[in-house]
Amino acid sequence: MPESPPVDAPTPRRVRVLIDRFKESGGTIVREDDSVLIILTPEGIEKSFEKSLLLGVFPVLDAPEGTPVIVQFRDGRRVDAELVRDDFQQARVRIANIEVTLERENFWALELAPSFEDSLAQLRSGIPPTAWPQRVQLARWMLQQNQPLAAKEELTEVLRSYDAQEAHDLLARAEMLIRAQANDSTRNSNAKESGANSSKPTMDQPGLPTHRLSPDDVNIVKVFEVNFQRPPRMEASPDLAKKIIAKYATNNLVPADPEARKAMESWTPDQLLKLLFALKARELYQDIKVQGEPIALELFHRRVHDNWLIPNCSTSRCHGGIGAGNFFMFSTDYRSERTRYTNLMILLRSPPLKGKPPLIDFEHPDQSLLIQYARPRIDAKFPHPDIPGWKPMLVSGRESLLNDALLWIRGMHQPRAEYPIDYTPPSFKDAREKGVGNEPDR
Repeated sequence: MPESPPVDAPTPRRVRVLIDRFKESGGTIVREDDSVLIILTPEGIEKSFEKSLLLGVFPVLDAPEGTPVIVQFRDGRRVDAELVRDDFQQARVRIANIEVTLERENFWALELAPSFEDSLAQLRSGIPPTAWPQRVQLARWMLQQNQPLAAKEELTEVLRSYDAQEAHDLLARAEMLIRAQANDSTRNSNAKESGANSSKPTMDQPGLPTHRLSPDDVNIVKVFEVNFQRPPRMEASPDLAKKIIAKYATNNLVPADPEARKAMESWTPDQLLKLLFALKARELYQDIKVQGEPIALELFHRRVHDNWLIPNCSTSRCHGGIGAGNFFMFSTDYRSERTRYTNLMILLRSPPLKGKPPLIDFEHPDQSLLIQYARPRIDAKFPHPDIPGWKPMLVSGRESLLNDALLWIRGMHQPRAEYPIDYTPPSFKDAREKGVGNEPDR
């Protein structure tokens, strides 16, 4: 058996129970406390177990296809894979891009793999800022994780103070991979454009909304949510400094000295963006291209949107299908930025229901209707309607999900500014209520 239970991730609803060396059972959790676990088997039989007598309780993952996982084999091996499907008797995964079926007697569980960002934060925490050889090895690890942009940033900073041939070699490799990825992206984009014979995306079912944010809309959302304490990767257009000077030459925020103005051409993207925000020069925001994700949007991406909104709230039987009612979210092509940021816009712009808080309440994040509706009905101030098929996500044992959702809401830029994007959530005809609060600074 594994040395420790593989349940760092939120407590699952479906589990495999290891009763003794020869007996196992699987089912959906009906009730659980400190001493007793009750499950309902696929055959409809309710089984109760004294938890202290069990050898182990392992998750059966409910996660989208393609989720990175670690297979914990019973012979002690831990193998990286991508989830296809996890069931009580077997699991289907992709290992090295080959799809295989795993019988339950050969593995203990599929464990959610830590994200690149989580792994990087853990590794970086043990490396002093001036430990240059260790930081070079950290950049090597980034390349092994297929993260050449992050490796380039790390190596560029290291080489300012530490001139090592290994660092130069790794930087050249990172830049080569970045160019290769850019070429692949261009080819894929051209192929999609040449194959598009209809204005309606083929991914969406007939009768469902299709209109999503444009790539420029996505970039604007990212720009507004940049956190300068942890800025994402950004690029500024080569002539942005000249555009600022040409339009805002008389503004006191723009240097008047010719040499200082010339120096602006070498400013970093975050320096230029800070000046754009101070000037509120929204017409120039698109001259900043945000290639990474601001930290709050990264939390929304990995811990909210892909983790429980898509597999639970946006299914075809719920808010992602014909019966979505007056609240629709896109579930098809959910991994694309356009879909994800469209769903974010829907959450932000949907008008509040009568007598209830907004879906995202920035003044009282824990009162957000999105949070309330994900709690068990007995624990919620505003419980989700009691409808067939609904199940709470923010249950006991999943505190990390709740904490990350609250971190996302609190991490969005304050005071809130309305994105200059023309988008109305599907199915809503009434104008949203205007919020009140501090004057936005962006």
